Amino acid sequence: MLNAKFRKQNTRGLTSLFFASLMLLSPLWAVAATHEVLVLDPSRFSPNNLTIEVGDTVRWTNAPGGNFHDVTADDFSWASPTLAGFTFQRTFNSVAEILYHCKVHSSPASAGGTRQNGRINVIAPTADPAPDISLDSVDVTDISREVGEDVKVVVDLSNVGDGDSGAFTISILISTDTDVTPGDTLLGTIDIANLAAGANVSVNQSFTLPENLTVGDYFIGGISNLADGNASNDVKVDATAVFVFIQFLMNAGLNDAWFNILTDGQGFFITVFPKLGFITLAWFTYDTMLPTGDEVANLGDRGHRWITALGEIIGDSSVLEVTITSEGLFDDPTPVKRVTDGTITIKFNHCNKGTATYDIPSIAAQGEVPIVRVANDNIALCEALLRELTLQAQ
Repeated sequence: MLNAKFRKQNTRGLTSLFFASLMLLSPLWAVAATHEVLVLDPSRFSPNNLTIEVGDTVRWTNAPGGNFHDVTADDFSWASPTLAGFTFQRTFNSVAEILYHCKVHSSPASAGGTRQNGRINVIAPTADPAPDISLDSVDVTDISREVGEDVKVVVDLSNVGDGDSGAFTISILISTDTDVTPGDTLLGTIDIANLAAGANVSVNQSFTLPENLTVGDYFIGGISNLADGNASNDVKVDATAVFVFIQFLMNAGLNDAWFNILTDGQGFFITVFPKLGFITLAWFTYDTMLPTGDEVANLGDRGHRWITALGEIIGDSSVLEVTITSEGLFDDPTPVKRVTDGTITIKFNHCNKGTATYDIPSIAAQGEVPIVRVANDNIALCEALLRELTLQAQ
């Protein structure tokens, strides 16, 4: 008996816990409302015209000590007790117009407000404000990149819904085709604190290309991780491929004027000869100190210096031997003197970025100069030649 009683009580407890859990989880019960209607003297309902949503409850209260009243549907499908004091409630689960009255003081279809009649207009539930994140564009500004390098991604997004998004993330992935899915290689995420309804934002962030990528064309896209009920605008990909390579290869697309933006007025002319396997440069710069005295140059500035160098191409770099030329005259066949003086190592990361590292013993000077193109006209050519040479080497 004791065990049976225990099982019965335990079953009751589990049942109560189960239904309590359902109440917490059910979105309908969480948003349903209870509307109060007072049954008053002289004979009337307050309010007597009420609009509610499907799933809502109406509760009528006739305070103790009042006259005898009741609440009866005009079609007599339901009714309350007739008492001097009562509370009666009913939940309405479908869209309808409900007319009701007090049998004691009125009758069906009597005019509300003049006699004791009421109306309930049950409408479909109003949707709660909800966000809808739209990835409007994903743009990768770099056309080619070496594995292990960073690639800059610009994402434009907007909230086309009617509710604040709250915090969410955007996954940035890289794929071998334009169909970007969660199964592709994850580069990282962009954190969005929140996006108000109707707002838009542009976010740019850099991501590192994994070292295990193989040579080829890849597409970078984004996926919104906010479950907003509309998945059709959660994914966007840049239709322009990024060519991924293992090592940069020097090519004729590098032939150009290059300079360090911090030392404008100086710079390099670089020429690559891929078939010969050599690269040359001319560095137009200045002396280490401003010349003193009253002497002036007949042509140009007396502090101008011109350094030339030649070296063999080895992949993405070359060690060039520096030559100092002197004792010549302007547009004159007078033999010149050439002296070797140290090295300049040129290395390119991609088509608009490189470094020139110098070691010139005669002036005990060592250093590194970051260089970019003076103009970007030849970048497209360099990108195309890099792709061609890399694929040929596979």
